[in-house]
Amino acid sequence: MAHDHCTDPHHHVHDAPGFVAAVERACRERGLRLTPIRAKVLGLIAAQGKPIKAYDLLDRIRADKLDDEDSAGSAAPPTVYRALDFLLANGFIHKLESVNAFVACHHPSTAQHSVPFLICDRCHSAVELEDERIVALLDEKARALGFVPQAQTLEVHGLCARCAGAG
Repeated sequence: MAHDHCTDPHHHVHDAPGFVAAVERACRERGLRLTPIRAKVLGLIAAQGKPIKAYDLLDRIRADKLDDEDSAGSAAPPTVYRALDFLLANGFIHKLESVNAFVACHHPSTAQHSVPFLICDRCHSAVELEDERIVALLDEKARALGFVPQAQTLEVHGLCARCAGAG
C-alpha cells in the first residue's frame, strides 16, 4: 500500500481507542494476538500524541494498576518491553532511536516499514514523513556503495512550524 507524503501532523493518531481497534482488526487479519497488555501499551502510546519513553509507559501502567488489581503483572518492565517488541515487530509503533521513545504508526494495517521522522527539539512532537521516495533513495545509495541495508531509521531534528514561529 503506497502512501504519498503523509506530513500532516493532524493525520496522526488522534483517537487512541479507535487506533487500538484498528490494530485489533489488523491482528485478526494477520493471525496475531493483541493481548490485554499489548493493547494497554498501544493505547498509552497512541493517547500520548508524541513520543513516549518506555519508563514513562511503565509509570502510567503502574498508576493504572492502583485502579485495576488484575493488571498487577503487567507493570513489570519485561512485560512492557515484550509488548513493545511485539508492537514494533508488527509495524504498529515506531521507535525513535535518537530520543529513545515510541510513537504510534498511523497506518496500522500496513506491515512494518521504514519512514523518516521530523522531531521537534522544543515541543518533542514527531511527524511521520511517509515518503517512499526518501526511503528508496537511501536504499539505492547504500546499495550503490556495496552496502546491504537491513533497516532504516532517519530522524531529522529541528523545530516544528509552530515552535519555529514562536521564536
